[in-house]
Order: sequence, then structure tokens, then C-alpha cells
Amino acid sequence: MTSEEVRKIVEAEIGADWKRRNAHGCDFKRCLVEPHIREFENCSGPEANGMVKLWVVLEEHPEDQQGYQIVFEEDSRSFGLACPGIRGPIYLGTYGGFLRTFDAM
Repeated sequence: MTSEEVRKIVEAEIGADWKRRNAHGCDFKRCLVEPHIREFENCSGPEANGMVKLWVVLEEHPEDQQGYQIVFEEDSRSFGLACPGIRGPIYLGTYGGFLRTFDAM
């Protein structure tokens, strides 16, 4: 999968809802980032040890990457949340669709 393919999935889920904000004050114009792969410590599900590579599609604080992130898992085609950790970023778990994940931040 390419960065452009992931971006199209995100944009399709947003549809016409580009003015949506969440409880953290995130908006799509400021917080969406060019999808890129990052490695995360996996703290979710039965495979909760080890590392997992995921697409980062949204950063709560894109300036310094110190807030929540929305990530995309391409095998399951689902979105989840990640956050900074002491040793590096941590994958918290899957929420399903992009907007559901955005609202769960």
C-alpha cells in the first residue's frame, strides 16, 4: 500500500465533514499528516509484546509529535490510537473507522 492509497481511505471516510473537531480541539486541516510508516510498541490484543509498523495519518500536535496519533493498520484496514511513550511511541489499540477513532481521542 502507498501513502496516497492510505490518504484516499482517510479522505473517503471524512467525506464532506472537513469542519469536524474532537474533544482535544483537533481539526483535519492542522492535524492530518502525509501518511508515513512508523514503528510502535504494541500494547494491544493477544500480540501485545513486540513492535508493529503502522501508518500515521493524524497527529494531535504535528509540530512536535507529542500527542495522540491516529494510525492505520493496512492488513485489517482499521484505524487505532497511539501515543508517545518513554521508550518510543506506543500503539494503544484499534477503534475501527477513522471518524470513530478521531472522536475517541
